Amino acid sequence: MNIKTVKRTLANVTFPAMWHTKSYLLTRPFFSGLGSILMFHRVCPEQPGPRIRGNSGLEVTPEYLEATIKYFMRNDYEFVSLDRIYEILNGKPSGKKFVAYTFDDGYVDNFTHAFPIFKRYNIPFSIYVTTNFPDREAVMWWYLLEDLVLEKKNIEWTFEGHTRKFSCATEADREMTFHRLRTEFSKSDGSLAQNHLIRFFESHQIDPHLKSRELALNWEQIAEMSGHPLVTLGAHTVSHPALNKLTDRDVIQEIEQSREKIQTWTGRKVEHFSYPFGTRAEAGEREFAIVKSCGFKTATTTRPANIFPGHRYHKECLPRILINEKRDNREIQYLDLWTHGLLPCILNKFTRVVTA
Repeated sequence: MNIKTVKRTLANVTFPAMWHTKSYLLTRPFFSGLGSILMFHRVCPEQPGPRIRGNSGLEVTPEYLEATIKYFMRNDYEFVSLDRIYEILNGKPSGKKFVAYTFDDGYVDNFTHAFPIFKRYNIPFSIYVTTNFPDREAVMWWYLLEDLVLEKKNIEWTFEGHTRKFSCATEADREMTFHRLRTEFSKSDGSLAQNHLIRFFESHQIDPHLKSRELALNWEQIAEMSGHPLVTLGAHTVSHPALNKLTDRDVIQEIEQSREKIQTWTGRKVEHFSYPFGTRAEAGEREFAIVKSCGFKTATTTRPANIFPGHRYHKECLPRILINEKRDNREIQYLDLWTHGLLPCILNKFTRVVTA
């Protein structure tokens, strides 16, 4: 049993217990903060058939997205943009708790499924664009690999002179193979990693850029959204690398080139940033300092926490709450565990202003 299965099993047991005992009410006065920045990736109808859990966890259905909106309406939250969060942290709160919707990477369903919902409810949202996505240069290996492990009975990979064989015979085998290959892929970064990925998929007669053409926003869609008052576009680097594996110069290049390209296509200033991956394993003090020096109003991580007044001094590393429909068993009430601070409190060992 891998660590993800253990975590999922624990969630299935502990989330209902936490919610039904209303233990989140104990943390609400201390850990709910000023509000929450939510993190999404994709919004799309549920796909039939077997899936790799990590990939399906990136997706919420349009119905679930709408359910989150109704949840925050019932709880009298203020729906805000990233610019408004910047104002709040600079001493201009409204008196209500706030919520901000953010989407990472730049999937086409943000335009086709999410955008109409936000327009219907007149709610602002933000998309952090990895510019290789609309440039059709991204190797979306996680979806390519999912298709491969679901199709094959086994997979062979020759890397650095060694051939390894991975089984895909059962669901457990497929999950294990996916995560083992992901680990192998992550051992290098930058252009070297890109080359390894391209060689791997081409060796299995797969177009490495297939999924970027199928699943990514194009520049025309991005430009159209940028002109709408509800939409904020942020930078998310050129190629989505783990920034802590790059030199200072390469980090700055990834950040600035992505910002400049978005500004060129939209004619609008880009003032917000999101760290690729964004955990403690990929972004830390050096990366925060570099992003701060680039002059963004805010930058977001994937550390799970709510926003507090003390984040005024850490606007370059704001935490977010990941919205995961599968993790929460499609139970919208489990948002209470996150927004009222119980799970962030536990995960961050009773730290409120989460930065490092």
